[in-house]
Amino acid sequence: MTEFLCMNHPDKQAVAQCRRCGKPICENCYDSATGYCRDQCINNGAVSSIHEPKKNILLQVIVAILAIIGGLAVLLITICGAFLLSY
Repeated sequence: MTEFLCMNHPDKQAVAQCRRCGKPICENCYDSATGYCRDQCINNGAVSSIHEPKKNILLQVIVAILAIIGGLAVLLITICGAFLLSY
């Protein structure tokens, strides 16, 4: 198997890959909190440029309303079916 070496320390074996630049990094260069290489990507502002994906609130509300309507429809069908079959 190919052994990857750290981009900053060629004498050390890489333990991870930077999430931003994809380069192999050793334990000293790896920031476990962010997954980025400490010397280059963090210092270049990579961490500040990370944006959480925006949640589409409108879509979530619509899906919730449709789920409630669907649940009420199933309940209504069940109640009507019980009345029809009870006679």
